[in-house]
Formats: sequence, structure tokens, C-alpha cells
Amino acid sequence: MVYSVEQKSFMIESYFRNGRKINDEWSYSIQDCLEEFRVEFPTVAVDYKQFRECLNYSVKLFRETGSIKRKDGSGRSKKRTPEIVDEVEVIMENQPKTSLRHLSQQVNLSVETCRTILKKDLH
Repeated sequence: MVYSVEQKSFMIESYFRNGRKINDEWSYSIQDCLEEFRVEFPTVAVDYKQFRECLNYSVKLFRETGSIKRKDGSGRSKKRTPEIVDEVEVIMENQPKTSLRHLSQQVNLSVETCRTILKKDLH
């Protein structure tokens, strides 16, 4: 299950709101957080293990960055850069009958990425 930003925000708020200080040590309850989450989002099917993992990751990320959004640059790097698109365009102008397989070998990209460049970038 992938949780929305709204759901992750609620998790974090609930987690910290339900914290208790016992002998100068903060204690947090995932179970209390889960119960509040189920009340707030009754239509969402929740798997405890996934919920716990998402909550732990979100808390760690929040403590490190002050945000629950992914860190910059944590996604997949983009293969369809302007330079690659220009290179594909030159190849196709010089050799218009080049197959996708040969094109992919020339620019060192997957066949699907080459197909996407031809369809979306070069029409």
C-alpha cells in the first residue's frame, strides 16, 4: 500500500501527539497511532507491518529533513536528457530506417526509452 502525503502527515502528527514522557524518556506508541489512523481513514485497508514500516521511515525522514517528502535526487535518474534526445534526432535524420534495437545500442538506452523519445520528444 502506498500512503498519500495527507495520510503520512496524519501518521506523523498522531505519532508525536500520542507520545508520553516517562522518567525523562519519550515513548511513542505505533498502536495508538494506528487506531487514530483507522478512525480518520476508515476506508483504507491497513496492513500493520506496512503501516509500521511507512511510519518508521516517515519519522526518520521527518527528523532528518523536517519534511515527509522524498529527499531531492532520491528518485530514478532521468534518461531522456536534452543531449540524448538531440543525439537520437541526429541518428534518425542520418539513418531514418534505423531499428529501435540498433538505436538503443548506439545511445546505450533501453528499446522502450528510445521508443518514448521518438514518440514524445521527436513525434
